[in-house]
Amino acid sequence: MRQIKIPLVLILHIVFIVAVYMLQAMVFPYLPVGGYVPVLLPIAVVGIALFEGAFRGGGYGLLAGMLCDVAFHQPVLAMTITLTAIGIACGVLSETILARGFPSYIVCCFAALMLTSFVSMFSLLFYAGVDPFSLFQIALGQSLYSLIFACPLYFFVRLLARSADAL
Repeated sequence: MRQIKIPLVLILHIVFIVAVYMLQAMVFPYLPVGGYVPVLLPIAVVGIALFEGAFRGGGYGLLAGMLCDVAFHQPVLAMTITLTAIGIACGVLSETILARGFPSYIVCCFAALMLTSFVSMFSLLFYAGVDPFSLFQIALGQSLYSLIFACPLYFFVRLLARSADAL
């Protein structure tokens, strides 16, 4: 019987995604600033996709999206599809036109956070008739607050990418 080897990089990335999920779901809801709670999983997906490529970005985006659907109590598959698409898109952009550095990471993180905020607020915007300007203010505030945590996560993602290259 053949023995199946699980790559260490796969285990490290899964542990990273689960740790970020635990921070997002179990720690930060109790530490809101100005009523905003940071969203960390899109930041982690962008980082992995930027440094690892479209295939891994999409795969880990799928995992993070499933965890986001559990944490946010959203309609089924809303964040799963969104974060998978974000992972694939950022991975393709990093493989083609984007530099794999901090400025590209921050810009992609901001775009991903705004997109996930829009997906979360979709029903409020189109079905409940809430003012779009107030929803935009909330999305912008939450995205900017979440970007503060993009800086520390950048170093962890960069370390994971370097360890993947070394193995």
